[in-house]
Amino acid sequence: MSSFKRSAAVLAVMLAACGSVAIAAPDKASPPVAIKAGKTTLLDFAVVGNALVAVGERGVVMRSEDAGRTWKGFNTASSRSLTAVAFTDDKVGVVVGHGGTILRTENAGLSWDAIKVKDVGEDALLGISLLKNGNLVACGAFGLYLVSEDQGKTWRRERIIAEDFERHISKVIETRTSMMLVGETGVMARSEDGGKQWKLLTTPYAGSYFGILELNSGALLAFGMRGNIYRSKDQGTSWEKMSFNSKSTLNGGSVARDGRIVLAGNNGLIAVSADEGQTFTYTHAPEGTSLSQARMLNNNDIVYIGHMAVGHQAADSKSASLAASSK
Repeated sequence: MSSFKRSAAVLAVMLAACGSVAIAAPDKASPPVAIKAGKTTLLDFAVVGNALVAVGERGVVMRSEDAGRTWKGFNTASSRSLTAVAFTDDKVGVVVGHGGTILRTENAGLSWDAIKVKDVGEDALLGISLLKNGNLVACGAFGLYLVSEDQGKTWRRERIIAEDFERHISKVIETRTSMMLVGETGVMARSEDGGKQWKLLTTPYAGSYFGILELNSGALLAFGMRGNIYRSKDQGTSWEKMSFNSKSTLNGGSVARDGRIVLAGNNGLIAVSADEGQTFTYTHAPEGTSLSQARMLNNNDIVYIGHMAVGHQAADSKSASLAASSK
């Protein structure tokens, strides 16, 4: 990609070229490959035990064992863009991506096997979430919605919302009392029976949402294009627009253990809130490119990834600058 703008990517997910490589043996770790994390596009990452596992374009999987200061790349069973990753425990994880790609690991991301799913076709998968009962839910283009009840070994496709529902779904989450999803053109929906039935909600914004978070208080925070952020205290029935001092599209977000919100966006933006989204502090990654995800680790350091950008911000840093990594 010449630039990494998630808003454009969601509307053009079906355009990626098709390709694959040989599947790695399931019991053997793939040897590291000469890929620099700061020289590629990474789209999501997860904390796996004491390591970080990131995924991105052209089937790239990166692994860091020093809190994002350095990264090693690994081959996978795909050359398609990988968009999201989730782990069920410290060993078993699943990655989804363009072209209906699903990859699975049983050794914490050291090797990956391709999982074929009937009726998925070439549509892009954009998100994956682990539910409280251990099931996995993957979502994507044109209403694509998949469920796995065996840690990603097998999947079934389900129709949701309506037979003719074909909006791109960016993210599905499970909250304390329900399930929520968000997507393009202001799509929001809620399920109160574990995802069997979904109800479209009245949306406060007609643009695309790229993420939704449940906060420590139980409130919800939805975010997306042009710096739009909305908070709900009633599981999505009503929403309040949050003040945000940027028009940069927000591509990813996370909630730290202590409740702080970390959002990552275009132009290198990282925004942190300690009061459930009422106010934010702003920093910018030195690369200045679009960021896809940022997370606050348990020691309060922040790690970010994006287009030609990875970095680590120490919690005790006295400046607003971020330390970039080229490895």
